[in-house]
Amino acid sequence: MYLMYFCLLTFLLTTRFSKILGFYGLLAFVVGCSVTKRLQPDAILLQKNEILVNGESAVDSIKNIVQPKPNKRFLGIPFGLLLYQSASDSAGVAFDQWLTKKTNRKKRMESLWSAKQVEKMRDYKTGFQDWKKRSGEPPVLTDSISRSTNAQKLNAFFSNEGYFNARVETSITAQNRKAQVRYEATTNAPYYLDSIQANIQSPVLDSIYRASVSKSDLQRGNRFRTMDFEQERNRLFTLFRNAGVFPFQLNAIDFNVQIDSTGMDYRLPVQLNIRNFIENQDGNAVEKEYQISKMNDIKVYVSNAGNTGDEAYDSIGKFDGLTLYSHGKLRYSNRLLREAITFKTGEPYSDLARSSTLKQLTRLQSFDYPTIRYNYANEKETLLDASIYLMPKARYALNFGLDATQSNIIKSGLAFSSGLSALNIFGGAETLEFGARGSVGRSADVAITEFAFDVQLRAPQFLLPFSKKINRQEIAPQTILRVGSALQENIGLDKQSLTGAIQYQWSPIKNRRWTFSLIDVEFVNNKNKANYFGVYTNAFGELNEIAQNANTDPAYFFNNNLIVPQGAQSFIADVLGGKTSLIPSDDLYNRVQRIEERRSRLTQNNLIFSSSLQFFNSTKAGIFDKTFTQFRTNLSWSGNLLQAFAKQFNWEQSNEQYLLFDVPFSQFVKLETDFVKHWEISENQVFAVRAFAGAAIPYGNADNIPFNRSFFAGGAYDNRAWEVYRLGPGSSNTGNEFNEANLKLAFNVEYRFDLIGAFKGALFIDAGNIWNVADNVDEPARRFDGFQDLDELAVGTGFGLRYDFGLFLLRLDMGFKTYNPVLSKGYRWNFNYQLKNANPTLGINYPF
Repeated sequence: MYLMYFCLLTFLLTTRFSKILGFYGLLAFVVGCSVTKRLQPDAILLQKNEILVNGESAVDSIKNIVQPKPNKRFLGIPFGLLLYQSASDSAGVAFDQWLTKKTNRKKRMESLWSAKQVEKMRDYKTGFQDWKKRSGEPPVLTDSISRSTNAQKLNAFFSNEGYFNARVETSITAQNRKAQVRYEATTNAPYYLDSIQANIQSPVLDSIYRASVSKSDLQRGNRFRTMDFEQERNRLFTLFRNAGVFPFQLNAIDFNVQIDSTGMDYRLPVQLNIRNFIENQDGNAVEKEYQISKMNDIKVYVSNAGNTGDEAYDSIGKFDGLTLYSHGKLRYSNRLLREAITFKTGEPYSDLARSSTLKQLTRLQSFDYPTIRYNYANEKETLLDASIYLMPKARYALNFGLDATQSNIIKSGLAFSSGLSALNIFGGAETLEFGARGSVGRSADVAITEFAFDVQLRAPQFLLPFSKKINRQEIAPQTILRVGSALQENIGLDKQSLTGAIQYQWSPIKNRRWTFSLIDVEFVNNKNKANYFGVYTNAFGELNEIAQNANTDPAYFFNNNLIVPQGAQSFIADVLGGKTSLIPSDDLYNRVQRIEERRSRLTQNNLIFSSSLQFFNSTKAGIFDKTFTQFRTNLSWSGNLLQAFAKQFNWEQSNEQYLLFDVPFSQFVKLETDFVKHWEISENQVFAVRAFAGAAIPYGNADNIPFNRSFFAGGAYDNRAWEVYRLGPGSSNTGNEFNEANLKLAFNVEYRFDLIGAFKGALFIDAGNIWNVADNVDEPARRFDGFQDLDELAVGTGFGLRYDFGLFLLRLDMGFKTYNPVLSKGYRWNFNYQLKNANPTLGINYPF
C-alpha cells in the first residue's frame, strides 16, 4: 500500500495532474451513477461491509467470514462490474437486425466474405459479450437474508472461540441504491477449560495417551476453542497410528464438555472419550480392544501391474529383512530399495514410515505409483505383513521439438531440441540423459548456426567413496554428473565452449536444499576474435569518431570508416604506442585505452575451474501460498587448486599469469545472497519485496571476472526502467552494448492486485546498480569506493499489466527512470511520467 501512495505522490508532481484529477473526478461521478441504473428496480448494490468487534475494527480472518464482498475497485472505480454490465444479452439478435435492416446487405456481405465468414462475425459479436461476462464481475447485492446469514456465521465463529454469549447486531445505511452494512459484535466474557479427564477403554491406548498428555492442545485454563479440540483429535490419531495401532479410526475419539446452565460459571469440565475398535463380523458390530501391531514379513514385488501372487514371479531373493520378487532378474539395487523402505521387521507399524517410504520410492523416478498393502499375519492381529508393489516405468524415452525462432540476432530461423533418457542405467535408479539443441537461420545475408549437446547422469544417492553412512534416503541425496559442448558460427565471436560438473544435492527437511558443486569446469574459446568491432558496434562507433579527429594513418580507413579489424587494431596500437597526437593525459587517449582493455577482456578465452556451495530455504507451503519467505545464498571459488599446482610445477606464464592449455585460468571468490518476502494484504492483493547482493573478487592469477560470471543490471527481472545490460556500472555512461561488473546491489518492491478477470496489475519500485571493485578497472565513475557511492543506486518506478493464463503469466511492465545516476547531481530525479519516457519490458511469470 505504501508503494501505491508513493507512486501517486510522484504523479502529483506532474504539471498535468490538475487536468487528470478533474477528469478522474468526473469519471468517478459518472460511473457511480451508471452502475446503479442497470440494477433491477428493488436491488441494492453492496458498497461496503464494516465489521466491528467490541467497538474496534475486526481482523482480516473475521472480515473474511462476511460474504459476499463488494465489487472490486481500482482507484475507486469498479472496472469489473462495469465490464460485466456492458455485456449485451442480445448481441446476436442485434447483429441479425443490422444484417437485414438494409435491402441486399446480407447478400452483399455473403458475396464479399462468404456466408460462413458472416456467421463467424456474428459468433465474434456474441463471443465478445460472453467474454465480458466471464471476465467481469456481476453486481454484488445486499438483502435481509444475506445480512441475517452473516450475523449467524459471526455468532457461530465467536461461539467456536469460546464466546457463547456473543451478540451480533446488523445495521444498513442505504443511499442512491447503494448500501453500507455494519456488523457490530459484542463478545462478552469467554469460557475457559477446567479439569480434563480421560475415559479410554483400551489399556494400550491409555498408556500411550498418558505418556504424551503434556503435549496435548487442551490444557486447563485455556480459552475454549473448537479448533483446539479438532487439533487434539488429529494429534491423538497421528500418535496412535505411529505407535503401532494399525486399525485405529478418528471417529473413535469424541469429547464431552459440560456448561453451567445458570450462566454463572465460565469454567468448562472436559472429558475425552476413546472407544474400543468396533469390527463388523457377519453384519454384527463386535467390540475389540486395540493392539499394537508390529511389522512381520516385508515383501517387494517388482513387475508389471496385475501380478500379486508369489508364484507369478521368476526370481526370489532376500536382503536385510526384505523378500524380493521380480519377473526375471531384479534390475534394481537391493541396497537402494532397502534404504527407500523405512520400516523394518519387528518395528511397530507407523503411518509416518509408510508415507516416507512412498515418498522415497517415488523420488527414485523409476516406478509408477508405488503402493503398499498390509495384512494381518496372526489371529491376535499383533503382526502385519507388508506387500510393496513397484511397476517400473518405461526404460527409454525420446523427445523432439521444433520451433520457428526470431530474435535481435536471428531474423528468421528454426530451433530444435531432442533428448534421449534411459532409466536405471546401472541398477541404482540412475537416469542417463542425452540432449541436443540448436538453431539455424539468417541474419541479414549471413547464415548462422548454433549447436549444443550435453550428457547428464543423475543418481538418487551420493556417488562418493565410503558414502554408505551418509546415503540416507530421508535427506533425498542426489548426484549429478554433466558434460556438454556448444558451438556458434557467425554469432558474436563464434564461441566454442566445453563444460563439465560434479554436483551433489540433499534436502534435510522440506523446502530446504543444499547443493555442493565439487567440480564445475568451463572452457570458452572465442574463435572469431577479429569480429569484435562487428559485434560491439557502439565501441567501434566511439573509436571511429576518435580516429577521424586524430592524426590517423589514412590507410586505416575505407569510405571514411576504420577498416575492421586491421584498421581499428592498428589505430589502437598507434595511440597506445605514442604514434599519434593523443597523449596519456588526454581524455580521448583514456577512452581508447578503455576500449582496448574491454576488447582484450571480452575476446580472451576463459578457463574456469570452480567449486560452490548453495543453500536455499523457503517457507512456501504450496502454489497457492501468498505469504512466504525465500532465501538463497551461493558461495563459489575458482582457480585455487590450479594455482597450487602451477606454483608447485612451475607452469608457463604470460603477463604474470599462469597458463593451462595456453589459457590463463580464472581465480576468484564469489558470494551471492537473494531474499524474497511476500505478504498477502487481502484476498486479491500481495505486497512483495526482494533484496539481492553479490560480489565476485578476483585475485591470484586474475585481475578481473570472466564475462559469464559477472553481474549485469536492467531488464524484465531486475530494474525494469533500464534495458538489460544497459544500467551501470556506477554513474558511468559507457555506451557499451553489454555492461557488466563484479559487484551488484538490487532491491525491488511490488504491489500486486487484481483488475478484471485474468487481468492483473502492479505498481513497483526497482533500485540497484553494478560497480567494479578490487579488479583492474580504474575509472572512478565505474568503481565502488565506499558507502558514498550508494548515491549511484538507480531508481525505477512504474506499473505493470499481467494476464494469467493459468499455467503461466504474461507480464508487460512500464518502467520510468525516476533516479538516473548517469546524470549530473541535482538533475538525477525525474518525475515526468509520460509513456514516451517509459521502458517497456515483457516477461513470463512474476519477476520475483
